[in-house]
Amino acid sequence: MKKALALTAAVLLLALNAVIADNVTGFDDLSLTVTITVNKDGTSHVTEEAQLAVSAGSVDLYKQSLRSTRLTITDWQHTTGSKNLRYHVLGANATPMNTRVFPQPLQRLQFVDKSIATITIEYDTSAPIFQMTEVGPRRTDYKLVGDALSFENAPEGQVIPENTVLVIRVLPNSLVDLSKTYPRPTSPKGEDGTSRAASYAWNATGGAMPLTPFEFTFETEKSLDEEVSTYFAEQQATVSGLVFSNYGVLLVVLAGVFLVLFFALKQAKAI
Repeated sequence: MKKALALTAAVLLLALNAVIADNVTGFDDLSLTVTITVNKDGTSHVTEEAQLAVSAGSVDLYKQSLRSTRLTITDWQHTTGSKNLRYHVLGANATPMNTRVFPQPLQRLQFVDKSIATITIEYDTSAPIFQMTEVGPRRTDYKLVGDALSFENAPEGQVIPENTVLVIRVLPNSLVDLSKTYPRPTSPKGEDGTSRAASYAWNATGGAMPLTPFEFTFETEKSLDEEVSTYFAEQQATVSGLVFSNYGVLLVVLAGVFLVLFFALKQAKAI
């Protein structure tokens, strides 16, 4: 058992050395995870986590860059030469907004003179990247617009490059028909049938995955209580909007005038 573990560790070490052996800039892309969290209005919050191998000669450069809180994605891209430090959800008339960059302190690797740098990018989409369609009472379909994704172009179309993971977090209690999803997610397993998982992942660690065409749809269903609450909230908003509009103010003034006249006439009759 110990020999098997030692052999496994040796193989992993050789693989890591092979990955970073060609590092000539001091930084080398290792992996990328793009997580899309869907909002009710079809917009999304996106988190991108890029991991890079850092050579001993570039450790000081990275640490110096950490001291600045104003470095943009472009700044970090120029510093590291990383191809992963860019927006991967960009299109379908949606542009990134509220961008923030969170570089993490280095993690030193054992047995090799290398370190791991993790840089996280967060942003929101300015417009919906999921098309919403009412398909029945209280039921809504959310379909991802394929043009919203911006990964790697290949002769046969767009692909998720190797060592990249795409994760989509759907709304609570959503239903996904896996038989109509392409390509099938690697998690949960792409078996025929439906799923109510909270998130779906396409893991391209073992090789690039095609994204053309990319078909992903999930369905939500409001409870009866939620529908009733939404109805009364909309009615209240309508009434409030009317009251505080120019017409609403005019009606309130006229009602006040009529009340004054009514009580004045009533008082006059009493005299």
